[in-house]
Amino acid sequence: MQHILDERTERLAARKDGAGAPAEILLRALVCGTGRERFGLSVDAVAEVMPPQKCMPVPDGPPALIGLFGRGGRLVSVIDLALALGLEPSATENENQHFVLLRHEQPQVALRVERAYAVEDILPLAGDDATGFRNDAVTGYGKFQSGPDGQDETLSLLDTERLLRPFLPTPLVPGV
Repeated sequence: MQHILDERTERLAARKDGAGAPAEILLRALVCGTGRERFGLSVDAVAEVMPPQKCMPVPDGPPALIGLFGRGGRLVSVIDLALALGLEPSATENENQHFVLLRHEQPQVALRVERAYAVEDILPLAGDDATGFRNDAVTGYGKFQSGPDGQDETLSLLDTERLLRPFLPTPLVPGV
């Protein structure tokens, strides 16, 4: 814990802000990958990162819903992140894949990603750098430092509620 705090202190001290400039607003996100794309999921939306589980297929379900597995007496729906975003799915299942269990309670949902990398501080992009969203679930873009040489990498920031909306039952409204 102390190492993380020291590292964040060094990064904040190394920023090139002016003395009176407003501090940058950083978001904490779990960085996940699918194909060559990187995505950020708010740490508030993530309950756990798990190794992949055996799933039972769902007959006649949407293609992105790859199946269900049991956990603690409850069923967990597994959605492939690439398919949910309209991207090319990974060619094969492998041991490097992860399931990201979301805090969404009913139904309980896990996202299958090719890799869950780490929790990072993300600097949201603004202006021209933040336009041209490919999908409703993408709410913006951000940069984080990656690799040993500290290069900036861009990722898409995801809203899990918007991502899950097509897979959840529509609430019944009385009188409609």
